[in-house]
This record gives sequence, C-alpha cells and structure tokens, in this order.
Amino acid sequence: MIKSFSVLNSDQINKYKYFFPISTMEDMMWMKATDGVPMHIGHDMHRPIGCMIPYALYFEPYLVRNIGITLIPETAEESKQILNFKKYSTYKNIKEDIDTNNGSLLKLLKDYVSENPKYLTAGTLAILDDNLVTKVFPKLTKLKDKDGLIKIADLKEDFTYKFHGVFIHNSIPLCIYSHNYFRKSLSRFNNFHNLFLDEFMSHQDNEAVTLKIALDWNIIGYAPTFLQTLEFEYWFGPKYDDDITNIKPGLTKHNCSDFERSYYEVSSTEFYWKNNDQLKEFELEELREENAPTLEDFFGCRYVHSIYDISKKTFVHFDGAVRGYSSDLYFDRIEQNMTEFGRRSDYTKLFRIDGKLDIKDWKNLITKYMQGNPLIYEYFNVDKPKSQFEDKEQIKKTLKEELVPQSIDEGDGIRLLVSYHQKNEDFKEHSHSVSIYDVIDNNGEDQSILEYDILEIKKALDRQNKTLFIKEDTLLGVIEDGYWNIPCIFHSEHNPQNDVKTTLLAIKKIFDKITERNLDKVISFTLSWNMEDKEVRVSCFGHIKDLQRWLLSFDEIPTNRKDFKIWLDNQKKYLNTNYERQEEKPRFKDIAQFDGVLYIKREIVDNKYEPTPVIENKQMICTIKIPNKKHYSDIQNGYITPVMACVPTKAICSKSNLDYKISPHSKFLDEDVYTKIENFEDLCFYWSDRPVVN
Repeated sequence: MIKSFSVLNSDQINKYKYFFPISTMEDMMWMKATDGVPMHIGHDMHRPIGCMIPYALYFEPYLVRNIGITLIPETAEESKQILNFKKYSTYKNIKEDIDTNNGSLLKLLKDYVSENPKYLTAGTLAILDDNLVTKVFPKLTKLKDKDGLIKIADLKEDFTYKFHGVFIHNSIPLCIYSHNYFRKSLSRFNNFHNLFLDEFMSHQDNEAVTLKIALDWNIIGYAPTFLQTLEFEYWFGPKYDDDITNIKPGLTKHNCSDFERSYYEVSSTEFYWKNNDQLKEFELEELREENAPTLEDFFGCRYVHSIYDISKKTFVHFDGAVRGYSSDLYFDRIEQNMTEFGRRSDYTKLFRIDGKLDIKDWKNLITKYMQGNPLIYEYFNVDKPKSQFEDKEQIKKTLKEELVPQSIDEGDGIRLLVSYHQKNEDFKEHSHSVSIYDVIDNNGEDQSILEYDILEIKKALDRQNKTLFIKEDTLLGVIEDGYWNIPCIFHSEHNPQNDVKTTLLAIKKIFDKITERNLDKVISFTLSWNMEDKEVRVSCFGHIKDLQRWLLSFDEIPTNRKDFKIWLDNQKKYLNTNYERQEEKPRFKDIAQFDGVLYIKREIVDNKYEPTPVIENKQMICTIKIPNKKHYSDIQNGYITPVMACVPTKAICSKSNLDYKISPHSKFLDEDVYTKIENFEDLCFYWSDRPVVN
C-alpha cells in the first residue's frame, strides 16, 4: 500500500463555516483510529480507492489539525483487500445501527414491508422496499403533479425538512427522502448532492416562488438515527455577475480535460440559449462517461431548463431533471448536439421553481445542482474549484529546508502529536519500556538502534527506582549535534498514571540540567500507555527551553479518556497564550512518522559532496566538496555543516572508568561526567545546523 498523510480537518472555521472543537476531532479518532474508513473518489461509494485512518491530532500555536493516514493499493491483491474492507465496513455500520436501535424501524414498518426487507444507511438507518412510501403515506401520492413532483408547501403539512434531502415526519419517528437521482451516481448507496438540496430548501419560505420536488418512493428511514453527513470538498457557489441579457443565443459545448474526465466522470456539457420575444430560454445537459452503477444499461445525464423574463429582469421558471439513455441511444446522443438529437430519453423531472427567482440565486442553484461538474464554472467564466489531485507547482525549498528540515528555534513553540493505536499487549512485566526502535541494516540483517543518550533517561529512572526496559541486542548510536530523539516509552497498565508522571519527572530533571548548561538542543520524546481498548501516544517536539517551560505548565498527563480530553484542550490554550501564530515550521511531514512519533529525520551527507573523515587537532572532522558554490552559501558560511555519527563499541564513564552503560553516573545529571568513546564503527555524516562544539 502507498502510505501518505492527509489533513482531514482542523480547529479553524472552514469554508463551509463549520468549526470542529478538539473534543469532536478526538471523538472521530476514537471511533475510527483502529478501524479506518473506506475512501472513495469524490465521495462516490461505487468508486473505492483506498482506506483513511483518522489517527492523530497535531498541535502547533493557533492551529490543531486532525491528521489521517491514507492507504492506496498498488496491486490487484491490495485492491481486492480494499474492496473487501469497504464491504465489511458497510455491513458493520448497518448492523451496529440495527442493534443500537433494537429493531425499532422494522417494528414501525412491519405491516408494510415484504418478507425480506433490505436495510441500508442513507443519512439514517433505512429500509428499501418497492412503493414503501406509498403504502405508509398514501396521502402523498395524491399530491403529485403530472411530472410526479410535490409542492414543498403541501409536503410541509406533515413533514419538516431537516438537511441533506431528508424530510422528517412531524409526529411519527420516520423520514422520507428526496429522489435518489439527486444522489451521486444516482445511487442510494451515496449521499445526496446536498449543496443543491439545502440551497433549494432555503427558498421554502420565499413567497415569490413555488417549489416542487420529486421523492424517493421506495425508501423510509428511522428519524432518530439521522446524522448530518459532512463531505468537505472544494465545491462552492462562486460569485457571478448578473448579466444575462447580453448572452447570445445558440449552443455552446465545453469539454473536460483528461483529469476532469477521470475524476468527475463527465465528458462534456452543452449550454443552449434561445430568444422568444421578451423571454430567454436556457437548456443545459451534461454527458457522462460511465453507466449508472446501480441501474442496468442507463447513462443518467443531468439536465436543466430555465426561462428568463427580460422585462421583469428575473427568472420565472427553473427545473432540473435526469435524462436517461440506453447504451445504443447514448452513443447516438454523443455524436449529435442537444438541439439536433431532440428529447429521446427516459426523462425524470426532479425539481421545479416557478415565480420570481433572482439571477444570483439562479446561478447559485444551477452551480450546486451541477455539483461535480467543473464546466459550469468554465461556462460562466469564473475560476474552477481546484482539486488537491490536480497538478500544482512544487514549493521551492531553501537549502536549510532541504538539508535540515527539522530545524526549529527557541520561541517557535512546541509541537504535539497525539495518536491512537491498537491496544499494546506487550511489555506487561515492565513498568517502563522502549516500545519503538529505529532499524538499520547490519550486514544484511535488520537491527534495532537507539540514540546513545537514551541511557540518560534510563539513569534518571533508575534514580527513581524504576527500570527502563531496552532490548538486549539494541545498538546505541552517537550523533554529534544538538538534536535528540528520545524513543517512545510505553507504560504498563498496572499503574500508568504514576508511571507516566515518573517519566515526566525524569525528563524534567534532565531538561533542567541541559538548560542550566545553556546547551542549544532540539528534542523529541514520546510517551504511551493503554487507555481502555487503545494505546495512546503523546509525542512532543521543540527547542529545549520551550519544552522545559511547557513541562512546568502541568503536573501530570491524565491517563483516563475523560480527563485526557480536558488536558488536550488545555494544551491548545497554552500554545495560543504563549506563542505567536506562524507559518508551519518545521513542516509536519518532515518530523512525523506513521507510527505516531515526532521524529528528527536527519539528512545524510550523500556522495555528491564526497564526504571524507579527517583527524585535525585530535578531532574527527569531515571535508566535503560543494558541487555548485553559487547555491551553497549556508554551507560555505558554516550555518549548515556535516556532523559525525557512529556506533561506539567501547564507551567509558570519565568518573567511574566503567562501561558507560552500567556506570551509575550521568553526563547530564551529574557534574564533571562525560563519555569517552574509545572505539566505534559504522561512521557516517549528517547535515546539521546545531553541531556539538567541544
């Protein structure tokens, strides 16, 4: 699978005017972080493309983002896995809804449904059965006009519009739905093109117009299970000018680009205006690339018809429909223009507006009715919405951003990554354990490795009568710069609250000593524990002085979910109170790992620089050759420099003369203690803007 990070939402007000508090984003993570959710192109359930895991919250000053991991299949077998996961997820969600509501929907409809009714999720838990609405609400059938539409004013006598195409009965806990052709791909398995339906219904109290709509006569839902589905796209009603009279009569055809054809499954759209005395008549039809997935041999193409009164300067009629074609008929259709082909189609009218409709409202409605068709924007000469999948210019990186992407300075604030994972069933016999290791290739075999200074955490815990478990065969590497990755420390479930508190105290003591010596360090560390049926990882990153101040702002991290959610909200307040808003520094993807750890990813000095170790004044240094001096001034001026990395095979404590691993002394916690590296192997060099100065 191809893995990548995605931003799902944030605590900022988005373009749809929604705001997600941290507690809500945490709820989303809690529900799906260990399961994931199927991912579809354009939110179309018939176009599965992968899996999304909403696994983490990322905190920086004035911004908290909900981060997801995207999994995209690379092979046929992986695609099959994604499809099976989608089927399982759909079944699981419906079963949970049925079980949660104890069969209430079926009890209400048992006298009307066939022997084996079909359940589905359609904004609510629902039952699909032929002519079910007619059987349960026979009054509605008498309200239909010749096109099968019902006036909204008549519908409101017994039903109230909720959101997203759903009408809830005023006295019975049941709901009915707008016609399924309002849904994406005309399918009941999809959500509605709700932008249009909500906009359409916003005119229900406008006395200047009469609204009519088509219903889905085969489906009834259980109203108490209604959930407002949020599909955040980049699709909005743009601002148009109000010039209609100057549009010339005739037919215009717009064609999609290759990307648009693949993504939207629309090939072209035709726009036709004709003059009729004081009236201007408008028709629009889109031509689609694919057969409707739940209908046999049916190409469903959205159609619009409108009439504009020049003297009144308003639209007096506006309706929308779907024109359906069999394969043979559709191939004839695409060879001819709309005006030549005529009205040969299976025609289903979906809505109608009569009266006085302002031009701005008409353009807004027509754009939203044609949601997912970028040619509408093109025709009305406004900027198309941009998809994240379309080509975009690569942001030019500075040399420092390229070679030292993890750089951060004092005053930039800390970064927090909070993630949920499958419950950790390991390390039950240890109160404190390193649970995540780096891995290197050691003579063709993978071997675990940690940064040598993990021994300082171990020594600090030893002094509090706690033992940090580290696998025996773990290599310890030294990197001579001011960055330090403290690995993930897992705390057993016997007493995680006290154990996490003990680790924090150990880290605070080390940080205090580092700060006293005025060492310029940037550090990452991660703490984890089990909370109910999940493992929590809290990963922290920042300059030592910012981390030290932050650690003084609280006494402990709660390990139960209720209090932990309050703690999360307090971290947002802390960051917003103590730091200024700033551009992303460093970039999330330059320090984040898929396992929920913020990790300093150093860049190796590659062969194009010809790195060569040299002994100079009893010190190991690295000489390099700069390929093009014009672009490497930061290296020439010493702002970025190679630093040594190695695996010590013999390291002695300066005070006890014992192997530093077993010595009771600590170079951070004690005075006049340092580590003497007498032998080492696996020498290499990394770029840094914080070399250790001896």
